[in-house]
Amino acid sequence: MQDFLLLFVMGLVGGFLAGLIGIGGGVMYILVLPYLLLNMGFPQEEIVQYTIANSLFGTTFAALSGNIALMKRKEFFWKQVISIGFFGAICSMLVLLLFVNTPLYQRDQFNIVVILIMFFIAVRTLMQSRKPIGGEYEKKPSFLGLGGIGAAAGTVSALSGLGGGTVIIPILNSGLKMPMHKAKSISLGVIFITSFVLSVYNIFETPMIEYSNQSTGYIVWPLALIISLGVIIGSPFGVIVGRKLSNRLISYIFVLFVLVVIADKVIQLI
Repeated sequence: MQDFLLLFVMGLVGGFLAGLIGIGGGVMYILVLPYLLLNMGFPQEEIVQYTIANSLFGTTFAALSGNIALMKRKEFFWKQVISIGFFGAICSMLVLLLFVNTPLYQRDQFNIVVILIMFFIAVRTLMQSRKPIGGEYEKKPSFLGLGGIGAAAGTVSALSGLGGGTVIIPILNSGLKMPMHKAKSISLGVIFITSFVLSVYNIFETPMIEYSNQSTGYIVWPLALIISLGVIIGSPFGVIVGRKLSNRLISYIFVLFVLVVIADKVIQLI
């Protein structure tokens, strides 16, 4: 019961961060899911696959909840979301099928990938928080450019369970000079598409080691549903708060969570 309460709290925090930052709530889910899955008896050899699958399931609901709030405010950008999301879904499926859901991808590799991505996020977030706002014109990306963004985001999503916002937001905001609120909105839309596609695939996927504990494929329903409940509650509040706080304060709050994840994964490697 204590574990499930912790997971619900992580869902709340993850959902809040998804709405606040626009990168999905996986930064919280991948922190606690490996421990809970091991406690439930899931095989050590596939903890990475179960962690990614259930993190993405929670991320799907985090993005959906945030997107609904953005649609109500008429701040949803359909054209860019669909263009990037299409390529993101295809690329993420290929990475999941050919690499992640195979014996090649184990816990050490997963932790290294997460540490590198988290380090990039922390550095990029702090650098971005120091930049002055405004003064540059937004660039119009080509269809091929949007496809490249989607491919990179889909790869990161499949490898880490974090969603693709870690790639989408810096490219749109820093590279294309897109306003942060627009970049975050597009990011949440794309995250929903890629996470939803991967979650459906993981439900029908057959794990390498036969083990069933209230699970279908790689989705463990007690964990996934409790995360999603917290997410649905927390995400709209993140969107609301994100419009009231300064970008610098949001950045510092987020970096604190990122550093906790990095420390946890480094300890596991050691």
